[in-house]
Amino acid sequence: MNSAHPQRVVAYVDGFNLYHGLHAANGRRDLWLDIEAMLREPAFTDPSRGQHLVAVHYFTAAVDGPGRDRQDVYLRALAAHGTCTTTHLGRFQCKLVTCRHCGVTWNSWEEKESDVSLAVELVKGAALDHYDRALLLSADSDMCPAVRSARAIAPHKPIIAVFPPRRHSDQLRQECHAVITLTPGRAARNQLPAAVTTPTGSTLRRPAYWT
Repeated sequence: MNSAHPQRVVAYVDGFNLYHGLHAANGRRDLWLDIEAMLREPAFTDPSRGQHLVAVHYFTAAVDGPGRDRQDVYLRALAAHGTCTTTHLGRFQCKLVTCRHCGVTWNSWEEKESDVSLAVELVKGAALDHYDRALLLSADSDMCPAVRSARAIAPHKPIIAVFPPRRHSDQLRQECHAVITLTPGRAARNQLPAAVTTPTGSTLRRPAYWT
């Protein structure tokens, strides 16, 4: 019988940081990632130590263009297959960019709100006692102020940075209690089923573009 004191584990996932890390390491093959299954591996959530994954907060923004349908299918599959994942959607904002050398201008899209939402949720989790152990799946140094604030509020609650493949931050490493690097092999063995059935009976299939 496990005598370890129960520990609630909550994960905060920087969706775009994760996406670009997976893509850089292994192309599109690992993008159909089962985040809950992966984070339940003992490296992240160890039942022998009384740890249990109770929530996953996934932060992203709705993309525009041909990738939107794939993103929508993936987010719906995460919700349908998982048991504790909540998606937080930010937005993209168009801005005019001008080349300093030639004066040419073009439209660029900037992700807004996702990083701030993640930071707020992490600090709120510490303040409202939502977790005993936090997993921060990001290598974005912009998360450092939030980590410092969460640790100041609840210094006894460890915050573990999980760096996506080919992503790292020395600043974030220094602020967190520990760091785990997500290897491509771990992502590859934790993929969602090729077809996921929703509660209403519809079927969500892995995009062919991601095979």
